Amino acid sequence: MTTLRAGFGVVCGVAAAALGALILGEYEFTGSLPFVAGPLFGLVIGEIVVGIGRARSVLVATIGATAAFAGIVWAGWIDSSEGVEPVKALVWVAAPLAAAAALLRIVGLPGRTPRA
Repeated sequence: MTTLRAGFGVVCGVAAAALGALILGEYEFTGSLPFVAGPLFGLVIGEIVVGIGRARSVLVATIGATAAFAGIVWAGWIDSSEGVEPVKALVWVAAPLAAAAALLRIVGLPGRTPRA
């Protein structure tokens, strides 16, 4: 039952990343947006995965971080008029920030007892 719940949490996180990419893709990746949206996007994805799945394994964290990274990259691709223009460089700043935030939210900080 725990594996099923963790899997459902991951599926919901991936779905949220896809929906978030569609929404965030309507905004320009300029100024401070990538530095704010990237970590917040990752935190939301991580919170969904942990809140629903109640699992904090490395595998779940890797999938959640990958979903957050891919969601930001997809949003950047949408922002570039779906490949007509070049993808903005700040997309490649926001994507690792999103992945790091999701990874830290799901696994937790070292030396701290994570709460589910």
